[in-house]
Amino acid sequence: MSSVKNILKTCSRNVELDEFLAEELKGTGYGGCDVQTTPLGTRLTIYVTRPGLVIKRKGVGIRELQSKIESRFGRVLKPPLQISVMEVEIPELNPRIMCDRIAHNMRRGVAFRRVVMWALNAIMDAGAMGAEIIVSGKLRRDRARTEKYRMGVMPKSGDPAEKAVREATTSVLLKMGVYGIKVRIALKDAVPPEFQLKEGESVAEGQG
Repeated sequence: MSSVKNILKTCSRNVELDEFLAEELKGTGYGGCDVQTTPLGTRLTIYVTRPGLVIKRKGVGIRELQSKIESRFGRVLKPPLQISVMEVEIPELNPRIMCDRIAHNMRRGVAFRRVVMWALNAIMDAGAMGAEIIVSGKLRRDRARTEKYRMGVMPKSGDPAEKAVREATTSVLLKMGVYGIKVRIALKDAVPPEFQLKEGESVAEGQG
C-alpha cells in the first residue's frame, strides 16, 4: 500500500471511530479521542468530562466499550488495544464539548442567541484568547442564513492560526429544520509570546 493510501485509510478510520465514540458515549461529555499506533499495539485515549460514566464500577464500562471497538474496528486497529480515559480539565476550552452544549440547549428550546452569548462568555472566562461561534439555518425566517458571533482575538491565517485555533462542528434538528453550529477557540498557551523580559537584566539609560 502506498503512503498516500495509508494516510487516507488512517484518516478515514479515525473519523469513523470518532463518530462511533460520540454516539456510544452520549451524556459523558465526549471531547474527542487520540489514536496512537505503535509496534506494541494501538493506544486509544478518550477525553470526557465524566470519566466515571465511561469506566463504571470495576471497569465494566471500559471492557464493554473495548469489546465493541474490537468487534467493529478489529481489522483496522493493530492489536492489542489499550484504552485510557482522561478527564477534560477545562471543558469550556474544548470546541467539541461546547458544540454539544450549544446543541443541547437549543434542543431544549433556549433561543440560539442567548445560548451563543452564554457560550462565548464561558469560553472567554475560562481563559481563551478568542472565540467565534457560527450558527446557520432557518434562524428567524423561512430563508436560511448564517450569523457569526466573536469575542477576543481570533487568528485567521498563518502559523498562529494553525497552532492556537481549535474548531469543531455539529448539527441539531429543530422544528424549523437542521441548524449547523461551528465553534472556534483560540488558546493563549498555544501562541508563544512575542517577547520575554528576563529578570536581572536592564537597559542602561543614556547610552547612545
